Amino acid sequence: MRVDRSKRPPDAPPEAISSDPSGGFSVAPITDNCRRVYEEGRHIVVGVSHGNSYFSVKLLGSLLRWSHVRFNRVDVIIPDAALRENLLVLGRSPEYAERKSRQETNAVRNRVTRALDAARIPAAGATHVHLLSDLVDDPVYRTLRERAEAALHQDGEIRRACLRMSRLALAKYVDGAAPTDDQVRAGMRYPLAELPFFLGSAEIFGVSSSLCFYHKPIPLADILFSRNADLTPSPRQGYAVIRPAGRPAGPESRFQESACTRAN
Repeated sequence: MRVDRSKRPPDAPPEAISSDPSGGFSVAPITDNCRRVYEEGRHIVVGVSHGNSYFSVKLLGSLLRWSHVRFNRVDVIIPDAALRENLLVLGRSPEYAERKSRQETNAVRNRVTRALDAARIPAAGATHVHLLSDLVDDPVYRTLRERAEAALHQDGEIRRACLRMSRLALAKYVDGAAPTDDQVRAGMRYPLAELPFFLGSAEIFGVSSSLCFYHKPIPLADILFSRNADLTPSPRQGYAVIRPAGRPAGPESRFQESACTRAN
């Protein structure tokens, strides 16, 4: 499926939605360029994964409302294919993996819908919701994924970071047991599917610049954005740690500010 890059001019002004002062978020871009991308406020990617209790309807509603005010466009991604792949890696039957993935994906999509309703964000506005499986055939996404896959074989630091992400993701579904090394290696398809957004979500969605984020530091993001290597993000790409203001998230990045005031 090709991403429709023509639905909204990427630099159009955001719709007039008042900021909720109780929904303040702190923003810590991890490089100077990431800070520039954040300050431009063109586009943000919000990933909402399965089994992540952090994204309650209340918090997600506040986050989406803040994002809608602060950025021209918001794209929400639900990684449906990643759950199915991880269940298959752990030895679940294809029928179970498909059924469980569909159930969990519907639950996450309903949570996003309720959060959008609670935040009073217009359905026809600048917020779009995608399943990851709807994006994987996009030519830009596929090109970025091929670059990422090549890097996994050539760059030991990136490979180790992806193995760690794979292990953490699989551990959610093994009932207290540890996934095997073979399972962890096979499960690297999960971080591999997300790497294109770290590298070039601006290109994937056809916007002038784009910010990805998580609510706590991720070693893979620090590796990609903070060093010179063959696999580096586009200059139009940014990354930040974004979390509710006042909530600790581990070691701080070099920049930090209250995003609540930016949304007013």
